Amino acid sequence: MWFSRGNVQAVNAWAAKSVVPVLVARLGGHSVLAPRGRSAVGAPYDDAALMCASRLAPTSVAPAIGLWVIDDRAVITVQEERRWRRTLSWVIWDPARGMLRPEGVDIATPTQVLTAAGGGNRDELIDMLNERLHPPRRLLSAVAGVLGLPGSAALVDPETPSTWKRVWEHDPEEREIRYFEEAVAGAVALRRELGMQA
Repeated sequence: MWFSRGNVQAVNAWAAKSVVPVLVARLGGHSVLAPRGRSAVGAPYDDAALMCASRLAPTSVAPAIGLWVIDDRAVITVQEERRWRRTLSWVIWDPARGMLRPEGVDIATPTQVLTAAGGGNRDELIDMLNERLHPPRRLLSAVAGVLGLPGSAALVDPETPSTWKRVWEHDPEEREIRYFEEAVAGAVALRRELGMQA
């Protein structure tokens, strides 16, 4: 789920351009975006959580923080409020190995996580991320509690968003699916032309 302190209209405008069906709600001072089904595009882009997690938010939505389970790992994505450049930073936690630092990935610092969330306890966050052997969903729910993020029950039970009182539902529009597929095809063609692996 993405959590933003931006207004819900800005998050709804962003959600309307997604290739993943999503719900948007206003909970406890945050606008929350949660996937509610598989991506509308084919493999390897059919993982809804990965597609939502890696999608840059507009500046009207930033700062934003995302909490996800991807490939049985807990993943935190952070987008800071920077007008001149939008970038994502990541925290990737494996239940057996703890914190991972893959090459080529911008790693989010505890301060960046707290800033994007709008609060929380740095020492508790660090202690939590240094633990191992918890199920990723339970870890993320605890992280949401430390950061003061609402709706953390949805991180343990993905059916929870269906019980939220006021939600906006967004289904992918054909136009957005077409734009995405054209962009992917263009990127693949460029990589081939440059002699890179597609």
